[in-house]
Amino acid sequence: MKKVIVLLIVLSAYGSVAAQTGAGTTNGDLPALEKRVERVEKAISKLPKVSGFLNMRYQWDSSDRTNSFDIRRIRVNLKGELIPSFDYSLQVDFAGSPRILDAYIRYKAARQFNIQAGEFKIPFSIENTYSPTVLETSENSMAISRLCNYSDISGTASNGRDVGIAFYGGFWEKDGYNVLDYNIGVFNGNGINVKDDNRAKDFSGRLTVNPTRHLSLSGSYYYGTFGKQEEGTHNRTRIGAGICWEDQRLIVRSEYIYGKTAGMKSEGVYAVAGYFVHPKFQPVIKYDFFREDRSYASSKDNCYLVGLNYYPFTFMRLQANYTYKDMGKSPASHLLSLQFFAMF
Repeated sequence: MKKVIVLLIVLSAYGSVAAQTGAGTTNGDLPALEKRVERVEKAISKLPKVSGFLNMRYQWDSSDRTNSFDIRRIRVNLKGELIPSFDYSLQVDFAGSPRILDAYIRYKAARQFNIQAGEFKIPFSIENTYSPTVLETSENSMAISRLCNYSDISGTASNGRDVGIAFYGGFWEKDGYNVLDYNIGVFNGNGINVKDDNRAKDFSGRLTVNPTRHLSLSGSYYYGTFGKQEEGTHNRTRIGAGICWEDQRLIVRSEYIYGKTAGMKSEGVYAVAGYFVHPKFQPVIKYDFFREDRSYASSKDNCYLVGLNYYPFTFMRLQANYTYKDMGKSPASHLLSLQFFAMF
């Protein structure tokens, strides 16, 4: 289809010039036209592909009796290929103060070994790999948010991302998927757009076994240091394990994550399931548990969610979530969230 469009553009331009000069088009001109098409295609292939999405939201929260509309995300993503083995990506969020979320280059040496350098999501947890446009619920699970660089206990708030270098690949290809995938990296540990403020580097890695096309078993590990060198640093450790089944209609996913932050032990687990009863309708249920400090029983937080995702068009998504929140340190409350996504 792309080649046809390019050919039409070239023919139109050629026809316009021919009409102005009084020249006609003969069969002898076709090889020249094909060469022009190839040159135009080559030039177009070097241009970045533009995509992105707009995310608007309405929320009602009984805990503080607030309700509000907001523009949650406005993201634009530029992706391109310098040469067949080198590509790049730049994603910027314009909601509020503009900020760079992703800015990296990749060297794709082989299926078994690739290198990625810059700013991107750390290789930890299954859910952290999901874009907001495909995540089944309006919010990340509490364990992901609090232990995976979103609103991390350590103070890092960076949408699950960091600056560093990672190596990834897969082995034993079978029917279009790898039986074993790995992703390991070294990072600053301070989040997006922030230099390291101590002498240590953070390590993160994820190993995934895919027994079948639809089933994934994942294990993740993170170890790092946070805090300024001159003020004293603290260690943080994260260990995660998860399972996911995903086919065209059904998705079931669960993860357990343990964290140790400056000596404080935390843990969380979630289980989510969604099923397309119709190509446009996906009901969702979810249980989400998190305990920030295992030393205190009152720190147990439980959330119970029911939701519906509606896809009126391939480029549009409407999302409705109701959550009953039984938070250990606060009275029980209700949260209603309505979201609209427009993708381009």
